[in-house]
Amino acid sequence: MTASLFVALFLQAPAQPTAPPAKPFAYVLALEAAQAALASCSAGPSVVEVMDTAFNPKVILVADGSRVNFLEFARRKAYTAIKKGMSSGEFGASVGPQGRGAPPIEGDASLITFAGALPIKIGDDIVAAISVSGPNGAAADEACAKAGLDKIRDRLK
Repeated sequence: MTASLFVALFLQAPAQPTAPPAKPFAYVLALEAAQAALASCSAGPSVVEVMDTAFNPKVILVADGSRVNFLEFARRKAYTAIKKGMSSGEFGASVGPQGRGAPPIEGDASLITFAGALPIKIGDDIVAAISVSGPNGAAADEACAKAGLDKIRDRLK
């Protein structure tokens, strides 16, 4: 294939869909919330992610000794909180338990039913999500995420 043919084919390719622009959410608040969440999870090596509304990671903190799969769980939990507009635990309760090998929920392979992510709101608008994934279970993950959110709650205006 010649370069000019490649360019012509590329220029005729349909545009890829883009994510919606992220709503403004200060990096310093994201970092502070993530640090507070991770500090509150001292019982085990966890991963904390703050994700913006365009599904980009704003902050990811990984404690020493964390398992690699916690990164993916934290990402999917935060994604679920933003996509569904509720905590990942509330979403999980609304759809019920999903067994191994179950098809993607609502056709979306990134949705997850595990607790541990909370939406971050300014007024009624979701501006980000904070999620935690660690070795001590969903209740502990959500408690850590709540500690992070509580650290910045009074500055969400």
